[in-house]
Amino acid sequence: MVSVFDLHCDTLDRLEFYGDFSVPGGFAAHDASVAPADMAGLARNVADISLEGMEGREPAIGAPSGLVVGRGSSEAAALRPDAFGRRLRWCQCFAVFVPDQLRGSEAWALFNRVNGRFRRELEQNAERIEQVRPRPGAVLRNDGPADCGFSSRVEAVWAQGKSAAVLTVEGASFLEDDGTALARLDALEQAGAAMVTLTWNGANALGSGNDTPGGLTPFGRRMVAELEARRIAVDVSHLNEQGFSDLCTCATRPFAASHSNARAVCDHPRNLADWQLREIGRCGGVVGLNYFQDFLADTPDQAMPDQVLRHVEHMLELAGEHAVALGSDYDGCDVPDWLRPCFKVSGLYDLLERAYGSTLAERIFFRNALDFFDRASAL
Repeated sequence: MVSVFDLHCDTLDRLEFYGDFSVPGGFAAHDASVAPADMAGLARNVADISLEGMEGREPAIGAPSGLVVGRGSSEAAALRPDAFGRRLRWCQCFAVFVPDQLRGSEAWALFNRVNGRFRRELEQNAERIEQVRPRPGAVLRNDGPADCGFSSRVEAVWAQGKSAAVLTVEGASFLEDDGTALARLDALEQAGAAMVTLTWNGANALGSGNDTPGGLTPFGRRMVAELEARRIAVDVSHLNEQGFSDLCTCATRPFAASHSNARAVCDHPRNLADWQLREIGRCGGVVGLNYFQDFLADTPDQAMPDQVLRHVEHMLELAGEHAVALGSDYDGCDVPDWLRPCFKVSGLYDLLERAYGSTLAERIFFRNALDFFDRASAL
């Protein structure tokens, strides 16, 4: 069995906004040719993430079977034919993505709509998936309930044969300096949000994303402190370098880059510079390997396993072996065929195990993310 903890996907937005062209973000347009039955819910769909895929089974609809070979023979050589079909136990961070075009109350309404979808999916599939919240809580043991950390609660869900779900936010543009922010943060805490990306690519009241200049605003610094007080981890993916630098001066708890790669390997502004990788390792944070083609390789060809390994190697060297995790960005980007849909990630585990051994492969695949949330949510 392969254990997986994925720090980022956009599946909730993709499912909720299917057929709704009024919502910015492009999800409806992307899936315009997809039949309604194929995007009906989390249990089974043609998206990258489904409960079937998270359990290690190929979805019964839509997705092609087998290994899709890109160029030459490097992919076929890197992945064993039996790499797929393994039983998986999965913990997935489901992000509520808030587009830059929405601010304040409109952005908050979108969060509530997608969070409502998350609640319905949990209720409809309660025998297969359960939410894990960041606050310390109780888990039933043979001798009665016991307080435990985040990782123990994930393990308890897995012990029931279920997948674990973690609620996160991508783009906190619903936080405005207008007197509403603290109540909205309280609502996030009540919803069990475990991590919040401060910006998307543009600017908001907290700071600036990688497409815009400027760092954290004074309001953004205050919101970092409020998030940390609620044990909600700060996510720096999409934050520009100045904002990242500003965060380093005010953060008191570990922070994450949930879905970012190494800029030294692929020169994209969304990837992390070497100094940022070192800082994430220094603060006890974690960086999630992003499967987006444009973040993996500088060429238009499909990214191959050897290119993924170059990112992993560089991140291990600079951030450290306890700071590298998975952050797929499933359902939010173009992913190489050999990594989608999600059940194919067992092939990536096989690749890492052969390159680094089982102990480090397991750290990258799930243990480092579990340990990060233990640190970020500790009292």
